[in-house]
Amino acid sequence: MLSFARADASEALYVPTAMVSLGSDGQDLLHVHGLAVTQIEVDLQLSMAGTFKFTIPDTFDTGRAEFLTARRQPALPLLKLGTRVWIRMGYGDRARQPLLLAGYITSVGTGFAEGGSPDLEVSGQDALYPLTLGTRERRVKKGGVRAAVSQVAADYRLKLELGGNPPEDVEPDSNMQSDMDFLRKLGANFGKGKDKWEFYACPQPTADILRFRPRSQATEVAVLKWGADLLSFKPEANLGNQISRVEVHGWDEIRKAPILGQASAEGGAQGKTAGEIQRGFLAQDVVRELRLPVRSKQEADDRAAAELAKTIHDHLKGEGETFGLPALVPDTRVKLEGLGAKFSRSFYVTKTTHRYDASGYRTRFAIEEPDS
Repeated sequence: MLSFARADASEALYVPTAMVSLGSDGQDLLHVHGLAVTQIEVDLQLSMAGTFKFTIPDTFDTGRAEFLTARRQPALPLLKLGTRVWIRMGYGDRARQPLLLAGYITSVGTGFAEGGSPDLEVSGQDALYPLTLGTRERRVKKGGVRAAVSQVAADYRLKLELGGNPPEDVEPDSNMQSDMDFLRKLGANFGKGKDKWEFYACPQPTADILRFRPRSQATEVAVLKWGADLLSFKPEANLGNQISRVEVHGWDEIRKAPILGQASAEGGAQGKTAGEIQRGFLAQDVVRELRLPVRSKQEADDRAAAELAKTIHDHLKGEGETFGLPALVPDTRVKLEGLGAKFSRSFYVTKTTHRYDASGYRTRFAIEEPDS
C-alpha cells in the first residue's frame, strides 16, 4: 500500500501538483488560459454532491478595471456559471494525475478591499448537482431498486454502475422529492448489513458515472501509520442512538393481517455491536418500533435490518489527516496502524477533503465502522 512518509516512498511523491481544466478535461486553466490557481479544495462525501473551490489571484487590472488573464483577455467569460470543470491532484506529471472531481461552476465571487488586489473565488459541485434541483414524483412499479436507480441515471445522462443485488420485489416511489433525496431514500430503506447501499459520482473525462453499490464492495487503498504518514487521528465511540432490536409493523391488505419484521444486533469479526453493549449493561433490549407501508414479511425484515444498519455505523466514527492521497475517496477502506488494539484496523471511508495550496497537498478523511 502507498505510504508517503516511509523510507521506500518515491521522491516524486514530494512534488505535489494540481490541475484545473475548463470546458474539457486537459484544458489546463494555467497553460491554456493563462490563469494561475491557488488553494484548490475538493470535498467528497457519500450520498451527496461533491464540492470544489479554488482561488485565482492577481487578475484585476486597475487601468482597465477588469479581471484579465496573463494573455490580457477578459477572465470572467471563461468562468461562466455552468461551465464544466475537471480537477486533478497528485504528484509529478500534471497530465497523469488522478481525476478527483468533474462538475460545474455554480458560484463566482470576489471582494474589493482597501489597499488590496481582489482575487476570484470559484466554487461548484460535481455531476450529482442537477439531482439536487427541483422536486418530482417517481413511481416504479416493476424492477424494484435497480429499475429506479437506472431511471434516475438515464434522466441525467449518467453511466450507471450498480453493484450487488438490490431488491426487485419492491415498488419505490418518491413524493415530491429531489432525485438526490430519492436515491438517499432507496439506500436507507433497502440497505442492510453488508448490503448497506451508498451512491456517489465517479468523475470521468467525458460521461460521468453514478455508482450505487453496497459498502461491502469497498477496497482498501492505503495503510497509514501514526507517527509516519498518519498525521492525526481523532476517533469517538458513542452509545447514543444505539438500539438492539428494530421492529417494523405493517398491514397485509390481501390477507387482512398484521405484518411484523424484525432485526437484532449481532456481533461480527470486530466483536459486539453497540446495540449488544446496550442490551448487556441495561439487561434488556432497546427497541425501535416503526410503522411502515410494507407488502410482505420479507420487506418488513429488510426495512428493519436497514434501520438497524444506520445506527450500527453511528457507533464508532473518526477523523484523520494524511499527506495528499488521491486514491483516498469515499467508499474505500483505509487501514490504520500504531493506534493500539481498538483502532489499529481497517475502516470505511465516508468523506474526504483534498486541499492543495502553497503548503503542499493534504487529505483529511472521516471513517466509520466497516461492514465485516
